[in-house]
Amino acid sequence: MASQTPPRKILFLTNVERGEANVFLATCDAVLRLAPSIRLHFATFSGLEDAVASVGRHVRESVPQAEPITFHKIDGISMEDSLKQLFKREKVPTRAGYPPNSYLERPGIINTTRALRDTIPVFVPYNGPQMVEIFSSICETIKKVDADLVVVNSLMTPGLTACYHLGIKFTCLSPNSIKDFAAAVQPKAAGLWKVPALFSGYTFPVPWYSRPANIYYNIYGLFAWSRDNNRKQTEKYLAAQTGATLRTPMDLTTNRPVWLKILVSSLPELDFPLAIPDYLIPCGPILRDASPIPESDPKLEEWLARGPTIYLNLGSICPVTEGQAIELASALKIVLDTLRVQPKAQNFQVLWKLKKLGNYEVLKPGSSIGKVLGQYIKLDSVRIVDWIQVEPIAILQSGHAVCSVHHGGANSFNEAVRAGVPQVILPQWIDCYDYAERVEMLGIGRLGSRKAKPRWTANELSQELLYVLQGESAIGVRQKANEIASLCDKNGIGAMVAAQTLLGECPEKIL
Repeated sequence: MASQTPPRKILFLTNVERGEANVFLATCDAVLRLAPSIRLHFATFSGLEDAVASVGRHVRESVPQAEPITFHKIDGISMEDSLKQLFKREKVPTRAGYPPNSYLERPGIINTTRALRDTIPVFVPYNGPQMVEIFSSICETIKKVDADLVVVNSLMTPGLTACYHLGIKFTCLSPNSIKDFAAAVQPKAAGLWKVPALFSGYTFPVPWYSRPANIYYNIYGLFAWSRDNNRKQTEKYLAAQTGATLRTPMDLTTNRPVWLKILVSSLPELDFPLAIPDYLIPCGPILRDASPIPESDPKLEEWLARGPTIYLNLGSICPVTEGQAIELASALKIVLDTLRVQPKAQNFQVLWKLKKLGNYEVLKPGSSIGKVLGQYIKLDSVRIVDWIQVEPIAILQSGHAVCSVHHGGANSFNEAVRAGVPQVILPQWIDCYDYAERVEMLGIGRLGSRKAKPRWTANELSQELLYVLQGESAIGVRQKANEIASLCDKNGIGAMVAAQTLLGECPEKIL
C-alpha cells in the first residue's frame, strides 16, 4: 500500500489587535483556498477565537474539503492592555481610550520628539515577568505544533524572540508599508535625510530645509531606544530567566537572518519611491473579503444606488467632539450645496459613521448638527449612524462611493486604493500623516486638514473635498485612483500573493 504524504503545517503568530490580526486572517483564508489539505494553526491572545473559526467556516462554504483552523491561546496579557499599564507606570500623559497625548498633536520638533520617545513601548510593551510568560507560552506552542513554517507578526516582539531563540524557519507578515522596512537600508543613507522620518509629517523627498530636523528625528529615535529603561530591564530579566535574547522589530533590519522574508501589505507603486531589498516581498493590499452589499444589507444597497456617495468614517479609535462634528457637518453642507447647483447635477449623498466623544445629539432638528444638515437629513441625503453592518470595503467596492474620508490608517488607505475610490484624509494620530502624503503624491486624493491639523475646519475641508469631487481636478483624481486599482488587480489579490509566497516557503513533503 502506498504511503500517504503527511500534510503540511503552518503556524501563524500574531497580536490580537484587529489592525494587525486582520492581515493574518485574510492570509489564512487565502492559504486554505489554495491548499485545502494544509493544516493551519493560529496562535494569539484571547479574544480572536470566533474570528479564526469563522474564517474556516467561510472557506468551507466554497471549498468543503478545507481543514478547520486550530486555535492556540497564548498565555499572558495582550499588547494593548500591557501598553495601558506601561504608560500609567511610566507616567506617559494619556487620555482614557487614547494613545499618548503626543500622538494627538501635530508633528513638530517638540511633539515629534515626544512621540518618538513614547513609541518605544510599542516595540517592548511588557515588563520582564510578562515577557517571560508570553515568550514561554509561544515557545511551548511552537514545539507542540511542530509546523513546517511559522509566520510571525513583524510587530510581535515575544513571537520574534521565540522564533530567533528556537532557531526555527519563519517568515514575517506585516500590515505595514514598504517604507517601514526599507528606509533604513537606502543607498547613500537616504533614509536619514530623503525619506520622511517617523512622525515627521514631511513630504517625499524631504525638502532641503527640513533635512536637518529629519536627520535629528532618526538619530533621536535610536537614542531613545538605547536609553529606554523598560526595554533594558525586560531584556535583562528575560535573559536571566530563560537564556533568550530579546528580539524586536528592530532586529528585522539590524540582525535579520539571511534567509528571512518579510511580506508587506503594499506595492512599490503605493509607497514612496524607494530601493527595495530582495528579502522584502510587496504583496499588495492584504484585505479580508466582505459579502457584497446586495447580499448583506439590501436596504443599504437600495439607498446607495440613489446617487454618488461620500463615505465618511474616521474609525472606532477616533471619537469626535461635538465642535469638530459641527465643522464636519458644515463642510459637508458646503460641498452638497455646491455640487447640487452644478449643470447636470447628480444626487450626491453622504454616509457618515460617527463615533461621538461626549454626549450630544445628532439627528434631532434642534441639535447643532441638525441645524447645519437638517434639510439633507430630512431628504435622507445624509445618513449619520454609529454602526454600519457591512464592512467598509463592501461600501467602497459597491460602485456608488465617490470619496472615502478617513483618518489615515493603513487599512483605510488600502481599502480605498483597492476599490479605486478617491480619498480625503484627516490624520488623527501622528503616525497617520505618511498616508496623507502618499495620497497626494500618488494623485489619488488630498490631505483635508493641512492648515488645521490635527483638527479640521469647514472651509479647508470643503475645498479639498470639492477638489476630488468637482471639475478637472476630480477627473484627474478619479482616473489616477482607477489606474492604481487596476495595477493592484494586475498584481493579484494581496492575500493570495502572500499565501502563494508562504506555500512556496513550505513545499509539499515527499516520503
